[in-house]
Amino acid sequence: MKVIPIDQLYNYNYSMNVLNGLKQYWRGQDWFSCIHAPKERNMLLYLDGCKAEYTLKNGEKLYAESGDMVYNPIGCEYRVRFYDFETETSNTVGVNFFLYDEEGEPFVLSNEILRFCPEDRVNYKLLFSKINQYSEAAVVCYSKMKAGMYEILSNLSMVRKTQNLKNYHLIAKGILHMEEYTDEELSIAEIAALCNVSEGYFRRLFKEYSGLSPMEYRLRSKIEKAKTYLEYDMMTVKEIAEQLGFVDAAYFSKQFKAKTGMQPLAYKRQIMKKQEG
Repeated sequence: MKVIPIDQLYNYNYSMNVLNGLKQYWRGQDWFSCIHAPKERNMLLYLDGCKAEYTLKNGEKLYAESGDMVYNPIGCEYRVRFYDFETETSNTVGVNFFLYDEEGEPFVLSNEILRFCPEDRVNYKLLFSKINQYSEAAVVCYSKMKAGMYEILSNLSMVRKTQNLKNYHLIAKGILHMEEYTDEELSIAEIAALCNVSEGYFRRLFKEYSGLSPMEYRLRSKIEKAKTYLEYDMMTVKEIAEQLGFVDAAYFSKQFKAKTGMQPLAYKRQIMKKQEG
């Protein structure tokens, strides 16, 4: 299944289907296992007043503290034991959900279980508590459940992004420039100069950071912006090409089709048809 890492999630116009929020108390039975029964949906679990020991299918261990969150992706298998309960009401709140990209295809944030250790634990606890309340209401409020999950994932995405930028502090200025000024045609050498590093060094670290070369990243960003223009603007293909810095409309259309599988106008017609339906 397609993977969109959590630190890159803020770049995507994704959608979500939240199924339910479930609060559980583990004092009677303090373990759960889905070994040989892979997860069929994503789950994000918040630990409120207890710890967790995950044993993965390959025998590896993962530990989580009270206030942590654990992401369990579709397809994962594990056994988890909960322990060190702080009070009689210590519990976990799990939210089951699906994620979809702009084309409606499902994706996961990782193929492996992830642990998040947020600093602002009070706010996350409140968000999970509200999602659980909306899930258990007489009339389930899916819109508010989704709003809570969007806020949680957005916050986690920005935290991970900030952490990653610290790891790539030598080229952080160039990364931010490329992410903010997708229409600007500074050369890669000029962007590297902003960071006081060589062009080759910038290219290598940027590929390590994003998984794409600087030019591939720039083209992808332009195509994503072109999609927005086609969906919400009355600009012509020629005007979009000029706005995004392509040499002409023909070259823009060729690149757009290479990345999306269809010509810009065909993409626009498809979007309009979906909106009308």
